[in-house]
Amino acid sequence: MSDLLKINEFRENVIKLIEAKFELTKLGFQEKIEGIAVKAIYALILFILSITVIIFLSILAAVGLNIWLKSAWLGYLIIFLVYGAILATFIFAKDKVQTKIKQAVQQIVDESLNQENAHN
Repeated sequence: MSDLLKINEFRENVIKLIEAKFELTKLGFQEKIEGIAVKAIYALILFILSITVIIFLSILAAVGLNIWLKSAWLGYLIIFLVYGAILATFIFAKDKVQTKIKQAVQQIVDESLNQENAHN
């Protein structure tokens, strides 16, 4: 009878250990998801603020060019052409740009995984 109680106790301990491992894995996964969400929200806010700054700097540059060239519209045209050239570069160099972005993302992920492994 004593052996039967020990087997039941051992079984319960194994079940508790498995449940604890599952909870630990679940918490680790949840922590990673929260970290990704925080980084994504921060990146989105940074992106919006950066775009706002670029817009105002572009307007400032266009107005400055208008004053310098003594024109009411030439500065805006020049800024438009600059952004048009940048857009055309992105469109025609699509594969190269996508490759560079993919490499940058892979590097960020690799660094993040290396830092996580160093902490563990």
